[in-house]
Amino acid sequence: MRKPSRDVQLDDIIAGQWIGVDSDALAIALKIHLALEAILIEMIRLFQPDDKIYKLSFPQKTEKLVQQGYILSADKSAFDRFNDFRNDFAHIFGHRVTLEYALALARDLEALGIDFSDSVGSYSEAEATEYYGGFFGVLEEIGWNILYHAAYNLRERGGRDIFEAETRDVEP
Repeated sequence: MRKPSRDVQLDDIIAGQWIGVDSDALAIALKIHLALEAILIEMIRLFQPDDKIYKLSFPQKTEKLVQQGYILSADKSAFDRFNDFRNDFAHIFGHRVTLEYALALARDLEALGIDFSDSVGSYSEAEATEYYGGFFGVLEEIGWNILYHAAYNLRERGGRDIFEAETRDVEP
């Protein structure tokens, strides 16, 4: 179990040694996580339209979806694995993620049934750097694939098809 790092000095935080570390990685991880959670909430609202779902933790949301048969237990494990990845940034001061760690995350997600058309997790660090531009490209690929998987589940359960762009008339 991860534990928040409490061994930090205020001077470290203010000087930027802790805040701002991996800020681009944090931004990508948070955006992917927010989008994933929004899709899961939308799926839950198909069978539970009240606002009580907003008080559930992320793992409670995925558990509820498994109980209702909206996602498989492997999907829950994959979504929760990504949630853990995001939580590492939120709860561990100075947390750093390497390309090797991102590739391991991709392998874990793929083993849990998230389809990676290119199997990015099987790439070496050199190949991932060449074909995906390194860490950020791999993280974006992870995000695209996990969100696609969640969106597909939403559509298959009778929810909104977020693959189709809606056109709206906008008044000038």
